[in-house]
Amino acid sequence: MKKEILTNKSRFGLYNLALERIDECQTSTGGIASFPDVFEKICRSFSIKKKEAWELLFMLRDFGMIEIVPFKGVIVK
Repeated sequence: MKKEILTNKSRFGLYNLALERIDECQTSTGGIASFPDVFEKICRSFSIKKKEAWELLFMLRDFGMIEIVPFKGVIVK
């Protein structure tokens, strides 16, 4: 994800930080961040459990910031 997009969404505070952490997990093939990598990064960064990380991912999806790919991972839009 381009840095300009992240700076434009800086008003979201912790959501922006979560997007940056997810973006760090993305691979060069298809830009999909695998679920294990996302959960490791999110849970450690925010000291939350996996269930709470799922809630965060669904919230970001509802805001239109990410796309959840079933059985694969997450794509930051």
